[in-house]
Amino acid sequence: MAEGRNALVIAPTGSGKTLAGFLWSIDRLAARPEVDDKERLRVIYVSPLKALAADIERNLRTPLSGVRAAAGRLSLKASDIRVSVRTGDTPQEERRKFASAPPDILITTPESLFLILTSQARAALRYVDTVIVDEVHALAGNKRGAHLAVSLERLDHLAGRPLQRLGLSATVRPPDEVARFLGGVHPVTVVNPVATKTFDLSIVVPVEDMTQPGEITGDVTSNGGEREIEEESLEAVARASAWPHIEGRILELIRKNSSTIVFVNSRRLAERLCNHLNEIAGDEVARAHHGSVSKERRRLIEEDLKAGRLSAVVATSSLELGIDMADVELVVQVEAPGSVASGLQRIGRAGHQVGAVSRGVMFPKYRGDLLECAVVSERMRAGLIEASRCPRNPLDVLAQQIVAMVAMDDWEEGDLEAIIARAAPFHDLPASAFEATLDMLSGRYPSHQFAELRPRLSWDRATGILTARSNAQSLAVTSGGTIPDRGLFGVFLAGRERARVGELDE
Repeated sequence: MAEGRNALVIAPTGSGKTLAGFLWSIDRLAARPEVDDKERLRVIYVSPLKALAADIERNLRTPLSGVRAAAGRLSLKASDIRVSVRTGDTPQEERRKFASAPPDILITTPESLFLILTSQARAALRYVDTVIVDEVHALAGNKRGAHLAVSLERLDHLAGRPLQRLGLSATVRPPDEVARFLGGVHPVTVVNPVATKTFDLSIVVPVEDMTQPGEITGDVTSNGGEREIEEESLEAVARASAWPHIEGRILELIRKNSSTIVFVNSRRLAERLCNHLNEIAGDEVARAHHGSVSKERRRLIEEDLKAGRLSAVVATSSLELGIDMADVELVVQVEAPGSVASGLQRIGRAGHQVGAVSRGVMFPKYRGDLLECAVVSERMRAGLIEASRCPRNPLDVLAQQIVAMVAMDDWEEGDLEAIIARAAPFHDLPASAFEATLDMLSGRYPSHQFAELRPRLSWDRATGILTARSNAQSLAVTSGGTIPDRGLFGVFLAGRERARVGELDE
């Protein structure tokens, strides 16, 4: 890092990877002479999660305060190192300030970086030296990562030189593949020190027999051959479920530990389980944390958990990656996590310090889930993480980036293709696929039925010059990214006021 080389740093959760990634950049910024405000921005930190971005911004305050304090003790002039967060949660007023008064360190997400590159604010990115991609494993194997890979090449082109790229992760396999994703055509050194993380992981079956979690009692009648359960027997049906047993055991664990995170695999389940735990406890012992919760409330929940004012949080993947929860004693996982890497990240939220033991408990919901929990936990102990594979030539990502690039500048098709091909997912992009994408974007396949096929750019085939149509930039910034639309539906109370209750998704 000190030499300015590209590096992929692999180390267990809580080992200080993120701070290591920032230290040399902070050192350079502290020693840098005064520069014009428009040339301030030198470090971009890319996070796959908005919550992680906000957490990193808070955690940077300590080392930056230390630099200022040390300078004061030595009677030296302290550098005013400014940090700013730019995500989908950033207020419009702060976004407007970015172009005229950029920070020294920008903390952002892949999508927000793409938006900056596709706006006049991109001028502030010309002086960047270093890009840090945290939790790089969460991006390397999907289209979101492919999108970021092209954005990094656009950033190099804008700066007029290759920037230093640092990737950080606790769960990478195979390292060479992820390093290739990170560096594109540039070499990346893999830093993978011998380090072990100790896990105390157990699987708890909440009932004696998962084939019969409980007996249904009460009146059961027959109607046309179909079994019906009378209304008074609904509570008996609940007793026949494993859920009351799971909820009771989780509440016991919450009460035995000062700080607990309960991970579930959906937002709906997070809300339901949180409500049930509070009902059983007769008090608020837990709050739900997921992507549909407002950023202000998420931050308050995180701070209350850290400060000991809240006993537990029921979360989805919103708390999975890298967020510093130093005082969490126990992690509970309801149902098997989606992957071994996800399981390691989640259980690693407990004991999130160097040398500390990460304690976790898994609760399977049914017999098949028990088998999956057993396999995942065994692979977690052995460190057998799923392999990441970069997507190859995702043409939807290609189309988005072409429109965004042409919206900002006229391009010669060969030059544009060369920049995109530097990104690892597009190293072997066939010329025919590139030309077919340009054909589509320039309106070769018009259709009255599909408005999406109307031309987005102009392609002069004689000169090879690509130019933008009037709506190209607007289209790029409103339709960019690869995070799928969840199909959210608003829920309102009937009547004149139509008060909003919340949202349902597909």
